[in-house]
Amino acid sequence: MNMSELREKVYELTSMFFAGATIIWSEQIATRPKPPYITLKLSGINKPLHPIRNEEAGAFFYLCGTKLEVNLYTMGKPITIGKNVTGNYENTAQDDLMEFVKFLESPMVLDLLERYNLDIQLMPPIRDLTELMNETHYRYRAMCEFTISYIEVAEGGYGISNMPNVPNFSGGGSEELKNTKTYEIEEIEIEEVKNGQ
Repeated sequence: MNMSELREKVYELTSMFFAGATIIWSEQIATRPKPPYITLKLSGINKPLHPIRNEEAGAFFYLCGTKLEVNLYTMGKPITIGKNVTGNYENTAQDDLMEFVKFLESPMVLDLLERYNLDIQLMPPIRDLTELMNETHYRYRAMCEFTISYIEVAEGGYGISNMPNVPNFSGGGSEELKNTKTYEIEEIEIEEVKNGQ
């Protein structure tokens, strides 16, 4: 799995739970949608210095990690007195985000994450980042971070035989590098040499 595939999985899981909200990547658009909406942001890739080698598969496996930041913006719960709506709202941002955490830790989602070879762990706390907007109303916001562990695979002599786009969108890689075969010694004969013979 690469970062693009990881983004797809994270977006899929978030939209499964927040089906009634707009979900965007934090660097995607400059305009703010109408609440409720979620912003997602993945940080840099952490990878080990040395991969796990699988000689039979001709592949290297890197146990990589990154951080996911989730921001929830919501109007909150309308406050009513009797049958009348007051026009005020109760801040539910932290509660709503905590329910997302419980969803990610549920047995059904854990089974799904196992199939994806993903691990997602909350890094407490869930913060309340509510702020006053235009001195007239509050923008209810909660934020939390997760650590994500996943596996990057490198195949072939140059580690790019499994590269989906050659060259990639930044001009990296070539068909020649991608298709370079690796060679292995299948059989070797050893002759014993005795002293003086």
